[in-house]
Amino acid sequence: MAPLTHTVHAPEPPKRFRGDFVRTRTSRARCASASGPVRIMPTAVAHPGGVEDVAELTSWARTEGACLIPRGGGTGMPGGNVGAGVIVDFGGWTEMGPVDSDARTVRVQPGVTGARVEAAARAAGLFLPALPSSADRCTLGGMVANNAAGARSFRHGSVRDWVEALDVVLADGTITTLRSGRTPSGPFHPLHAALLEKLGSPPVAWPSVRKNSSGYALDRFLPSADAVPLVVGSEGTLAVVTGIELRLAPEPAEHALVLLPLPDLDALLGVVAAADAQQASACEFFDASFLDVAGLRRHTDIGTLAADAEALALVEVTGPRSRVEAGLEGLRALARSLGVRAREARGGEERERLWSIRHAASPVVASRAREGLVSVQFIEDSVVPLARLPDYLRSLKEILDLEGTEAVMFGHAGDGNVHVNPLIDVRRRGWRARVRRILEATVDLVAELGGTLSGEHGDGRIRAPFLDRIWGRSLADAFRYVKRSLDPSGILDPGVIVPLPGQDPLEGLAPHREVPR
Repeated sequence: MAPLTHTVHAPEPPKRFRGDFVRTRTSRARCASASGPVRIMPTAVAHPGGVEDVAELTSWARTEGACLIPRGGGTGMPGGNVGAGVIVDFGGWTEMGPVDSDARTVRVQPGVTGARVEAAARAAGLFLPALPSSADRCTLGGMVANNAAGARSFRHGSVRDWVEALDVVLADGTITTLRSGRTPSGPFHPLHAALLEKLGSPPVAWPSVRKNSSGYALDRFLPSADAVPLVVGSEGTLAVVTGIELRLAPEPAEHALVLLPLPDLDALLGVVAAADAQQASACEFFDASFLDVAGLRRHTDIGTLAADAEALALVEVTGPRSRVEAGLEGLRALARSLGVRAREARGGEERERLWSIRHAASPVVASRAREGLVSVQFIEDSVVPLARLPDYLRSLKEILDLEGTEAVMFGHAGDGNVHVNPLIDVRRRGWRARVRRILEATVDLVAELGGTLSGEHGDGRIRAPFLDRIWGRSLADAFRYVKRSLDPSGILDPGVIVPLPGQDPLEGLAPHREVPR
């Protein structure tokens, strides 16, 4: 098989390509960055006019030795949607079919935003459970690529659990539809047989985490031979997604939120256990760094709760009135056992105020950036086994303190998934070396605790070089085998998930958002 390498040059467009193929610096610079800190100038930007154009691009890329980088709304964090190749921009693919209320499904093109799907679903008395907080900007193509998730994934799972079918173009130009629960033909069948022989089912040494968007989902592919969960979360490295059929869920009858101040990080485990017992839909947390940076200890609305807390937990219970009432009573009992006073919210406006806590740090982080402290999300999204969550938070704080670095930490306590926004003083000499030390130490910590580097945002380019360290040689080699089997020419987003030889995790790191040359 050909090595997973690619050339970087200014290519001529495919002869039978009907869409726009743009090579101006302005157009390329527009796709050189995304929401994360990685900035890499592409060689061209292709706007395919239809599925046949995508197939034409794959044939052309194999002939030219080029690579293709699928891209939606540009909200991806770790660099999976940028690169020194041809950006395939699906931002204009925004057709959406009607919601089928009986089947609880909807078909969309990859450029449709999550918020648009959610609005259509709500109008039909349904909702999309795995909705990320960036729903107004992120597209379904990106959500599928990263196996996106959100607060309600605690009960409902990630996007992978809600994809019914995918229209894809494979690396060899084949146009096909993959349907959940069916064994596909083509390259997936021999791949499944070979992996079963190598790894068994379920795969040995798979991390014991509640959610995961790192590596390839062999834990879902091997037991069933279902290619849909394998392609979901593959970040455009195994196939190009051109259409998505989603399943939706019935809208719960009632919602309630409970905000709990916690005396220490170990209390998080009791909160998660109680949330599980009460069938909660969400279980979030905000640690002391978040409370301090966001100024929540002085907040007029919740300051008395946050004043002496080591963390805040936010738990949502939904369903019929009887379940919500039982859930609230269970959480009140937890608050009494912790010796704290909880706050409850039942009405829509009051619930929105509590949910808005998550966004309270954003203005502060922006103001710090003006002071030279830039949020550089290079260790943004790790997930660890639930029992190790307090250990992870304490040890990560030690790593950051050792390097004299502030960070804002919060996330999905119920899933052991932590979002970390390190605030890097880019005015100080040696800040890149400090970033590298923090990243290396955090990778070692996550590996020691049995976690992975992404719970919902994917490996991208930043985390790919740590594939072997996190997954071990056997699983990492299996991931390489998957990549080579489905993309033997290495044209689909090389350097993402599976690293290229010698790949630097900090390649393209540019927190100032300057346009690379």
